[in-house]
Amino acid sequence: MIFNWIFLISMDDETMNKFEDAIFAFSTGEDVEAEQILTSLARINHNSVEIFRALTEVSLSLKKISQAEEACRHALAIDPNDLTSVVSLARVLVQKGDKDGAEDASAKARLLGWKEELAEDEPSL
Repeated sequence: MIFNWIFLISMDDETMNKFEDAIFAFSTGEDVEAEQILTSLARINHNSVEIFRALTEVSLSLKKISQAEEACRHALAIDPNDLTSVVSLARVLVQKGDKDGAEDASAKARLLGWKEELAEDEPSL
């Protein structure tokens, strides 16, 4: 699971602690506990891409494909150009058997990745 820790700064301490508990639970194989924590956080933090990204990954691990897709699409509604969420969407759609959707998401992910690479390579003025 990939997380961009820079964005986590916007979480308050209590939310951050619960989020870290969910990540720890997931990393130790306690997927159901991680799902419960993240679902609870998602109800309160409707605009947190990070929480919905994590819920996507945990849901995929639990083979809850519809839930994973819903969480991923919510993350993308918040930030349509979030590379991690677009990659996750491609993975969700593969699991769902939506080959065309997965190919479209993969193509978008490649474009976003290239844009990020180009932005990193630009000389600063």
